[in-house]
Amino acid sequence: MIKDSLSYNDPMTPLRQWVLGRVENWEEHRDSNYAKNWDEYYRIWRGVWSEEDKTRQSEKSRLISPATQQAIEATVAELEEATFGRERWFDIQDDMLDQDSSDVEYIRKLLHEDLEKDKTKPAIAECLLNAAIYGTGIGKLIISEDIEVVPSEQQVPGTLTTSRGTTEVPYISVKLEPVSPREFVIDPTATDINEALGVAHIVIKPRYQITQGIKGGVYEDKPIGSYDKADFGFDDESSASTNEDDKVKIVEYWGLVPKKFLKKSASESEEFDYEDDELIEAVVTIANDSVVLRAVENPYMMKDRPFVSYQHDRVPGKFWGRGVTEKGYNPQKALDAELRARIDTLALTTHPMMGLDATRLPRGTKFDIRPGKTILTNGDPKSVLMPLNFGSLANSTFTESAELERMVQMGTGAMDTANSNMSNPRNSTASGMSMLQAASIKRQKRTLMNFQDSFLVPMINKVVWRRIQFDPQRYPVVDYKFIPYSSLGIMAKELETTQMIQMLSMVPQSSPAFGVILTSIFENSSLNNRNELVAAVQQMLQPNPQEQQAKQIEMQKAMLENAELEAEIGKVYAQTQKLQVDAGDKVSQEALAKKQLELAEKMAKLEHTRSETMRNIPEVEHLQSETLLNLAKARVA
Repeated sequence: MIKDSLSYNDPMTPLRQWVLGRVENWEEHRDSNYAKNWDEYYRIWRGVWSEEDKTRQSEKSRLISPATQQAIEATVAELEEATFGRERWFDIQDDMLDQDSSDVEYIRKLLHEDLEKDKTKPAIAECLLNAAIYGTGIGKLIISEDIEVVPSEQQVPGTLTTSRGTTEVPYISVKLEPVSPREFVIDPTATDINEALGVAHIVIKPRYQITQGIKGGVYEDKPIGSYDKADFGFDDESSASTNEDDKVKIVEYWGLVPKKFLKKSASESEEFDYEDDELIEAVVTIANDSVVLRAVENPYMMKDRPFVSYQHDRVPGKFWGRGVTEKGYNPQKALDAELRARIDTLALTTHPMMGLDATRLPRGTKFDIRPGKTILTNGDPKSVLMPLNFGSLANSTFTESAELERMVQMGTGAMDTANSNMSNPRNSTASGMSMLQAASIKRQKRTLMNFQDSFLVPMINKVVWRRIQFDPQRYPVVDYKFIPYSSLGIMAKELETTQMIQMLSMVPQSSPAFGVILTSIFENSSLNNRNELVAAVQQMLQPNPQEQQAKQIEMQKAMLENAELEAEIGKVYAQTQKLQVDAGDKVSQEALAKKQLELAEKMAKLEHTRSETMRNIPEVEHLQSETLLNLAKARVA
């Protein structure tokens, strides 16, 4: 509900009502469709039991299976390794029209240093965790002027000597702040932050931060009023212990607003048309739903909004995505019910209920069971007390639990690090594990692509443009584009390397494919000296020029000799046929037989020489094909 108690004379009242009217509708849509599920997902991740978890009235156990927790942690760890597994986790590629890349090299090194200084990696890791739990990871870029303490040499007053000390140097910081989905609202008709009418960050802040913003000129100096949790219905865990008087609800809206609202002054009293009006990009900050502390046109030169987001798993037509918790929710609930029922049954079998004859007990006896207790009975205790037998646990319950755990892993796409075989014999083999890893990587690669295209690249882009705008001395304006390293992922590269090593063991060293596979293994590795190793392999594949020339001459000679032998054999066949035709008229049978024997010996000798020549040709041809392959690779390089 929009509060007007403090702002009847505020010229920003139309703007405040316009912004809050939309933000409240978006917030109601988010809460009615997602908030309850988010509470469940958060509780499962934390392993917190709730009364709503009970599947029957007699249930006593409060066990929560860590299956989904393990899936979330494994998934986030894989994504972090895929993103930050290399020293350079993103790159900047120069514009193709720019022939001088020295400026880009400088910017690349400087940006890596500044992002490390601003602790960007931990912030990205938290966004990955939020996406795994809630389905959507959101980050906000905040610009501030910080002070950096650096070592320096200072001259000692009154002397010519110097001493080492420190100096405070101001620098521009562009930090990434993880934003919980509970604190973020967006136009429900939009699927992307940039195409939405607007977005808003709703958070409870300490009053001193607002005071600092007023002193720094970020906010206008206006009476803020008081925060009332009952009125706003909004609070978070971080501010739960803070005194109510020290809290301020801040609604920071980024998006399109009617331009005339920003220009309205206190002297203006005309009515505004809410339908036909020009919209401009602006930022509006409202405190306690009653006071506009800031209302200015978007201050960034690219007129972009300072938020980036991505879906862990895309939901078509929606801004909010599917996370690991949602995909494993149903089997997780079934697994919890199965485990709690087993624990309750185990408690009844180890500590069974007792049936007793109350008439055989002394008056006023309070019956309870504890070790070492003595119970007085009137008569034989066996006839007074009797344990109620509930049987024992069936072995099938353990099989059912294993199957439910497998279903959680199937739904989340995470492999069980504690038992990767997953009770399937085929998965214990190397090929089975390779298939499991390949399937998991394919699913993670989809998330990595979402993260790269929707979060990482826009974030780096926004960071650089902010630094160009607010720190032009360190970041000169140049033309370049950004290429992150996270698209394939380190885990995918490791699997590819394993598969190529297995392939290498089946290929003979004499094959041209051996060198190609070996080169690919080194190129795909994350070794620091991989370039040197690739160059060594390439040099190894290059044959000796003199040896190559000698073998080529040998091949030509062998082919020439083979042609001559073919012609000689043809002549021998012709002579033999001629002798057979002329045998009756010119020579005796004895002479003919002698001549045929002579020709047969000559024929056999020629055939032997021919076979030897042909045997050497494949080796020469292999050398020729290897030479052609090396030439082709050299052309590609």
